[in-house]
Amino acid sequence: MRTSLFAALVFLAMSMNAYGGDNGVYVGGALSRSMIDTEADFFGFQFDDDDEGYKVIVGFRPIDAFAIEANYVNFGSVVFDNRGTVSDGVRVEYEAQAIDAFAVGYLGGPGIEFFAKLGAVYWDADAALQGGIAGVDLRDSDSGADLVYGGGLQVHFGSLAARFEYESFDVSGVDSLELWSLGLTWTFL
Repeated sequence: MRTSLFAALVFLAMSMNAYGGDNGVYVGGALSRSMIDTEADFFGFQFDDDDEGYKVIVGFRPIDAFAIEANYVNFGSVVFDNRGTVSDGVRVEYEAQAIDAFAVGYLGGPGIEFFAKLGAVYWDADAALQGGIAGVDLRDSDSGADLVYGGGLQVHFGSLAARFEYESFDVSGVDSLELWSLGLTWTFL
């Protein structure tokens, strides 16, 4: 019974795809909340924090069901400040930004659609350790290219669309790097 209901819902969503958003080039931006959890100690510290960030969106949607999209993402920064502990006065800050590219698939109905994204990300991360007894100032940076995937919901108001989305970045040296975004896009026909 559940399988039949799921199949019927998928068929209904696919049949309504013609009523999705405008096709063409689109641009936009989003405010985001990033969550960073490092798996390895960085300067002897492990991060598990979140911060506000933003992203800039550009894409091309040639047909209703498919688009190619690229983003610049600023994840913000997470800070570990251990004032009042044994190593009093040590501050470690971790910042990351990325450029990513996606293939995006859409399923939708009149004015609202769901989307899934799969692509690659080129990321750059910087960390700094400052303070402590010796007044150290150490800096390190790393970069790489990895997998990214996500999905979300988009509501259309003509050529303007509001979107809510989730993205997960498979970045080496990090246990998890996730991004929740709320943004707007404008399609030029």
